Amino acid sequence: MNHPLDRHRPSTSQVWLDVVSAVDYLSHGHRPGLTVYDALEESLRWHSAWPVGLHDEESIPSDTPELPWDDPDPLHTTLKHLVTDNPPGAEQGATTSTALHESLSHWVRHMSATYNDDRPWAHPQVAEIESPPRPAVVG
Repeated sequence: MNHPLDRHRPSTSQVWLDVVSAVDYLSHGHRPGLTVYDALEESLRWHSAWPVGLHDEESIPSDTPELPWDDPDPLHTTLKHLVTDNPPGAEQGATTSTALHESLSHWVRHMSATYNDDRPWAHPQVAEIESPPRPAVVG
């Protein structure tokens, strides 16, 4: 289902590009081994810890639940908490996709403030692939 364009929030595609860019940067230095799935799990864990409608854009909640070190599937556990603690439809427009978007948006902003001097993440540039020269037509 398509939703009307909200010009006051970044598009979902833009947020995912920012997540990929942040993870790419952070995984090569500050947080080795970080994956997009780790970022999603962390952002949803933060999102679930905030009381509905009461979160500060500059911080993470102090009572963020920690997962056990031996949790075989932390994303599954966090998604289960999200659905259990924040069921979709509790308020107008509160859907799981909205929760994903808002949590990832906040995660990207927090990582930018913490590790990138509060600047937008640079997106990777794909090098243009040169096609091989065409064979000469003998005629």
